[in-house]
Parts: sequence; C-alpha cells; structure tokens
Amino acid sequence: MINIDFLFLMEHEDREGAALYNITERLSKKGYYCVILSTEFHSHRYGQYNPKCIVFPYSIDDKTWPVSFFRNKKWRESQLVSLNWEQLLSNANKEFKKPKSDVIKSFFKHLAWDESFKDFLCSSGVRPTNVEVIGNPLHELLFHETLNSSDLTASLKKEFAIPHQADIYFFPMNYGWAFSSDKTIKAKIKMGYDENIAWQYRDYSKRCLNKFVKFITKAAIVNTTDYFIIRPHPSISIEQYELIFKQLKLDIPKNILITKSYSIKEWISVAKLIGSSWSTSVWDSIKIGKIGFLFTPEPRPEWLNTFWNNKVTNLSSVEEFMVLTQEKGIDKESPIGIIDEIVDWLISNIGGDHYTTFTPLNKSQWLYSLRSRFREFSMKHLNASFINKGMQRDYFKPINTKEHTDV
Repeated sequence: MINIDFLFLMEHEDREGAALYNITERLSKKGYYCVILSTEFHSHRYGQYNPKCIVFPYSIDDKTWPVSFFRNKKWRESQLVSLNWEQLLSNANKEFKKPKSDVIKSFFKHLAWDESFKDFLCSSGVRPTNVEVIGNPLHELLFHETLNSSDLTASLKKEFAIPHQADIYFFPMNYGWAFSSDKTIKAKIKMGYDENIAWQYRDYSKRCLNKFVKFITKAAIVNTTDYFIIRPHPSISIEQYELIFKQLKLDIPKNILITKSYSIKEWISVAKLIGSSWSTSVWDSIKIGKIGFLFTPEPRPEWLNTFWNNKVTNLSSVEEFMVLTQEKGIDKESPIGIIDEIVDWLISNIGGDHYTTFTPLNKSQWLYSLRSRFREFSMKHLNASFINKGMQRDYFKPINTKEHTDV
C-alpha cells in the first residue's frame, strides 16, 4: 500500500469536483500528498493506498457503501472525515440522511456549513466536538467565478451561438425522482426511506416536471431575445428531458438549450437569473447576490420543505417570471476564506481517535470493486458501453497531487 496523507472520495464530479480540486491543490502546496478517487468508478483502487485521513462525500451508516469498504483492518490507523455535501435537507430527507451508527456518530469528524446542520447532526447522536462549523466552499468558488465571469460569458455565448445582448437564465433542475422506476423507489424504501413519501415524491415530481416543461416553453416563446439553459439532474440525461417535451407534444424553442456542458458553478456565474424545482443551487446563487426562484406550480408538501424554501421567491406563472427578470441582484458579503479554513481543519484531523472493531470485506463489497473496475474500463476503452448517461457524468480520471498526474 502507498502511504498518503489524504484519500478523498468523490460521488458527483459536477457537485464536488471544483471544491475538491481546490482543496487538494492547497493541501499539496503545504506538502500533503492527496489522491482523489470516485465512489463509483475507482473502488478497485482503494486498496492501493494507506491514507492518514479518508475524506468521504457523506456518511450515514458504516454498514453501507462506501464507508463499509473501509471497516477493514487495512485502514485501522486512518482518521475518518465527512464533508457532508448534502446539508440543505428537506423534512423527508432528514430521517433518511441522519447518522445511524456509532462509528459515524463517535469517530467521524463532520463538516457543517452552519449551526442548523450541526444541530441536526448532534440531535442524531453525533458528538458536538466532532462537528466543525465553517461554511460552504461552493459559495467561495461561486463568488470568485462571478467576479471574473466576463471572459466565460463571451466564450459561452460564442460556443452556443447566443446573441451578445441576450441575457442567460439558468435552470439546474432537480426532478430526479420523476424519472425513478418502481425498482429504484423500492430500493430507496429498503434503505430506510419512508414508503408513503417515496411514492408521493415521485408522483409530485412528475406532475411538477410536466408543468415546468410547459412553463419554460411558454416563457421562451414570450421572451425570444434571451436564452433559457436547462441542466438536468446529474443522474438524468439530456435525452430523457427531450422525451418529456416530445410526450407533451411541445417543440423545443430555439432559445432553449438543454445541456450538461460546463459546470453548474460556471453557468450560475454568467446567468442573470437562476431558477429550479428545489435545487439548492438557487439558495447558493442568492447567497452570492444573484436573482433566484423556485418553480412551485403546486403547493409544496410539508415533507419536501426546507428552512430556506420560503426565504426565496416561489412562482408558478410566466407572468411572475417576467416580472422577476426585471429585478437586480444585491451585493453580498464576500465568503472568501472558507476553503482555507477547511484545509486547516482537515490537517488538524490527522491523528486522533480510531475505531477498534473491524469487519472483513464481504461478497457485496468485492462485487462493488469488480463493478467499478468494469466501469472504469468501459469509460476508457468501450465508449462507456453499459453505463447510463447520467452516471457517465460522474466519471473522472483518478487524481494524484504528488505526481500531478493521473494515478
């Protein structure tokens, strides 16, 4: 095994990549050896490394993937950290996402963006001393991107043939549940999701998705001078959205672009306005001074509510949308310094308490490794055969900061 300082596991490159690349670059400059691997494409590589600290994208239960893989004696000296990338939780998600095992509650060190998430963790049994409140690193990255967006704006408009004078309206949509099969819903229920809410969630998402497609089509027809950029949820393909338009017998207006090109952060930085179903990207945008809204064509169920939903504009009509396009963003306090604080906190976590109970790798974990080996091979050599388009978006080559090359 190769001795390294930090092993970072990444679930969604689009969500976590920019922050992790920034964090590991700063750690590398301080002399720390970091490797970034995927939770879906690189688990067969985990055994190559002996990290002082393993940094997970989330942590719920040590009996489920990916934490379960590291409950082996190989990593008995490794400190465990969770960056908790999903912190703006709905009421339904809180029960599903809360820490459920003693390893997560007692031995993991947790990053919280604010006191409310720390309260959520602590009320779930996490030791208060194991939670550090710092802030959301994405806000700092968004802030910097927005300050320096003129060149990117010009480049994007040229690439997508958007007129120079046109405003860009960005819609990072979060209707993943609308596309869930019965098998997927049943799997979520088996993992602990409330059965009644799970089926309601899919039905509500489907209805809202259909109404959104009609809404944005009408908005684009009414406002032909500006451009509407739809970005599907990471697990959903462009073709799946195009099919919804087709099923509703709607032609996609020329000023609507459905794309997964460029990051959410980049699109937010160049957009005049950001709208979504219930994506936290709206809250992130507002926190840096952008105009944002939630498309709410039906009353939002209580189980879907979060603390911030009613602190932003909620609308359901094109007329309301057109009024909002005339508003201006407001200046916000700079979030600079968050990433440096996170880097210092990560360094401080090297060493400390370790859990003392271990489990051997079981059959399902070995199958995970075999599956990830095939997925990586397919992405490299088989043109991503047998890998759905949504998952393809999460692929990246392993990162080794010591050598500044792919692993």
